[in-house]
This record gives sequence, structure tokens and C-alpha cells, in this order.
Amino acid sequence: MKRCAKYIPSVLLLILLMVLAGLYSMWLGIDVNFDLLNYHLYNPYAFLEGKTGQDLFAAGVHSALNPLLDIYFYKVFFAFFNAPKWIAFFMGLPYGVLVWLVYYFAKYLFRETDYPKIYAALAALIGCSAAGIASQIGTTTNEIPLAILNIAAFWLLLHGIRIQKAFPWAYAAAVVGGAAVGLKLSAAPFGVGLCLVLLVYLKRFENPHKVFGWYAACLAAGFLLTNGYFMWQNYVLYGNPIFPFYNHIFHSPYFADTYLTEFRFFPQNWLQWLFYPFYWAFQSAPTVAEAPLQDARLALWLCGMGVLGVLILKKRLKKLELTAASCLWIYGAAGYVAWLTQFSILRYAACLEALCGVVLVGLCAELGRKQWGVYAACLVLGVSMMGYQSPDWHHEMFLEQAVVFNQKPQVEDDSLVFFMHLPSSYLAPLLNPKATYMGGFKSIPQEYPPEFRERAAQRNNISAQYYQFRFEEAQRQKIASHTGPIYIVSVDWPMIVNPATLARFGLKGKRENCQRFVNNFTVYSTDLAICRVEKINE
Repeated sequence: MKRCAKYIPSVLLLILLMVLAGLYSMWLGIDVNFDLLNYHLYNPYAFLEGKTGQDLFAAGVHSALNPLLDIYFYKVFFAFFNAPKWIAFFMGLPYGVLVWLVYYFAKYLFRETDYPKIYAALAALIGCSAAGIASQIGTTTNEIPLAILNIAAFWLLLHGIRIQKAFPWAYAAAVVGGAAVGLKLSAAPFGVGLCLVLLVYLKRFENPHKVFGWYAACLAAGFLLTNGYFMWQNYVLYGNPIFPFYNHIFHSPYFADTYLTEFRFFPQNWLQWLFYPFYWAFQSAPTVAEAPLQDARLALWLCGMGVLGVLILKKRLKKLELTAASCLWIYGAAGYVAWLTQFSILRYAACLEALCGVVLVGLCAELGRKQWGVYAACLVLGVSMMGYQSPDWHHEMFLEQAVVFNQKPQVEDDSLVFFMHLPSSYLAPLLNPKATYMGGFKSIPQEYPPEFRERAAQRNNISAQYYQFRFEEAQRQKIASHTGPIYIVSVDWPMIVNPATLARFGLKGKRENCQRFVNNFTVYSTDLAICRVEKINE
């Protein structure tokens, strides 16, 4: 009982932080971000309801992404469909877990300092209030759960290195880190950092070659555990196990032979490559996100990493353990470089943001004497809040249900529903889960009358990289073989029934067969419509 009793305060703190995070998420409103409407609701629905392979790219290329992280949201969404405030509450809980984890991790690192609890609290406050993390509280972006897994994996590895025992610590770290990468490739930079830390300290273990082999096997096992099935599924369906990424290697016929990433967020010159965080530290601009932000934390962290690196090289650390500080520096540096060169999207750097306070407060504790270290850490917190602006991925007020239609369209069980524009696939489980759904429409502005061409062109500018798909032949075959009713859904009324566009797919339609509708999730266009169409040869 005594052994269990010592964990009671930490468990109570975890519960308190989770409740506070849930309440804050409720205060924000219900999450209605673009990716939720596009695939975060559709993908787990398709997986759990056996629609994968039956539907055809209902969420465009994002239909192929791993749905496991979204299952939690999907279950919560429909469990509390008639009480949407609880959806927001439960979606906020992971943030509380992240704050708790960062606090205890920092306390573990600062155990030899004068005020370990105060330093740990300040480190968690600085890191977990960063713009990228704060903007994702209660959302379906899934970077907060990934940060939890990544930090947990690093802590396990660090502990194994400190006590020089690979089993079970290093191997558990490999499984957890590999699982995080398998769940979402945006965790890969921190998998790189994890591996580099192990390589640097590999000789700390007995039989380092054996340890490395087992570590690699555990890393692969964790990755395959969360992504193996979906890679096999993607290879069977699309010819690319990680479709649509790295298609210049796999050559799936459904996408261009190109390296796919969001180049619009990459640094544009060598100064930005070297000092990228400083560009959003002192001005509000959508440099590394889809919405404007301003936050100095990662800029301060870069400066702190420079100072910490010098102290480590000169072995001038007194209050921070050299091994722990070195591992933290290697992990952060490797993760940052990999993130910058592969993504450069701030919300993907949640793990770095969460740990930035640990580095900054650790330096304050190291360089300050007694309470002056605490004062310095408070000053860092104050500086990090200057000009602070966190992006908002869009929230809506709560209604009596999660999604409320003004007039819900009726779709028969044997229907084929063609989502002609993004983001629409969230409608699939709401309209009729038994129908078949298809998406990935690519509009050609020249097909439309002059008054609609600019609007049609904008539909191809949502994310230009993702419009390199080649679905049209498969779409035509799907339509030709379908024997039941066919509907098209568009967010661009009244250009939805343009004859030239429909003819591309062997379809024809009339505007009198269209029904306009709206719901509280219709935030990217108020011009939703569903139209019953027919095949040209009928």
C-alpha cells in the first residue's frame, strides 16, 4: 500500500490537468478544422465500417492515411453526438496528459537543482503554452498525442542510458517511438532524434551490437504494429505502401511521380534556413502555418541550445547531469533539423515546443544562483509571451447536436455519392453509412462559364501539391459500373451542374434535381448542394 500511496499525488495531478484541459477545450467550442471535415472523421468511419476499398478516394489522397489516431475522435463524436460539449471535453484531455508528462520529465531532469518542482512547473508552462501546441488543444490534428508518445519514448531511452540497462528501457523506447512514426509520419523527425541518441551512447551498454540489433527490431515492430496493416492495404489498393508520399519511388498510377510535401512552408533563403524561428518570433505572419501566428519560444530555444551546447562541450554543467543534458541536446537538435528539412510546419513540431521550456529553464537553473534561477525562468516566460498570437483552426458554437442540418438530404442505401469538392467527406457517415462514396474531383476552370472560372480555379488552390492525383479513369469506371442512384455533392452552387464537367464522368444533370443545404460545419462555403444525376447513356 505504501508503494501505491506515493503515486496518488501524481495521479491526482494528472486527473486535475486533464479536467482543466477538457474544460478549456469546451470553452473554445467545437472543433471544425478543414482536415476534420476532409478526413479525420471519414477515415476512421471507413476503416471501422469496412468501407476501405469499397469507397473510392472519398477524402481525396488523404483517404489513404492511417486512421488509428482518429478512432478516439470518431467514437467520442458519435457517443456524444447529442451532447457536443462532451466531444470538446474529451478531445481536450490529451493536452492535460502532455502537461503532466512534461512536468514530471522536467522534474526528473531537475532533481539536483535547488527548486525542482518550481523549475519543472515553469518548464511545462513555457513549453505547453507554445503557439503550435496551444492551437491544437481539443482538435483532431493529433500532434499532441504524438508529442506524448515521443517524449515518453525519449524519457525511457534516457533512463536506460543513465542506468546502463537496455532492457527494458531502450527497447520499450524503440517500440513507443516506432509506433508514433507508424501512426503519423510527422513523428519521424523525433524517431530520427531517438536513434541518434542511442547511437551516440551505444557503448554505454554491454554488447552494443546486440543492443543495436534488438533496438532496430523493436523500432520496426512498433512501426509495423501501428502501420503495417495500412501499408499493406495501400500497396494492394494503390501500389504505394505510404501513398501518396514518395511516389517518385513507388510510382502509383493514382498520383504524380513526385516527392510530396508542403513546400509552401519551407524556408525560402539561407537566412531562413539558419534562423527560421526568428521569422515568426517578432512578426505575425503565416510563415509556418496555415494561419497567422507569433511566438518567440523556438527562437529562444535555439539560443538556449547554443548556450547549452557550449556548456556541454566544456563540461561546465554543475546542476544538470551531463548525460541527461547531452541526450536532450542531441534529441532536440536532430529532431529540429529533420523537422525543418522535411516539413517546416509548426504544428508538427509539438514535441520540440513541449521540450523547449525544459532547455530554457534548465539553463536558468544552471546559471542562476538559488532563487535567481527561478526569477530568470519567470523572465523567460514573460519574454516568450510578448506579441504572442496562437492560430485558430476554427471552432463553432455548440448546438443541440454535433452537426445540425437545416434540411438533411435523403440518400438511398444503394447510392453512389460523388464529393466533387473538399472538404465534404465528413458527410459520409451522416448522410447514409450504407451508401458508397467517392471523391478526389479535379475541377478544370476552362470548362465553366466565365463568371464561374475564378471560383473553380480557387478550388485547385487549397493545396496545390495534393491536386496531382490521377483518379479520373477509376472514377469513370466506378460510375459506369454502378447500378443504383448517383448523387454529386459540391460546395460551389450553382456551378455544380456544369454540363461539360459532368460529361467528363459520363453524367448529366439538371438544377431542378438539386437540393441546397447547410449545417453548422459548413464553414468553408455556405453553398452546399446535392444533386441527383444520371448517366448520359440512360
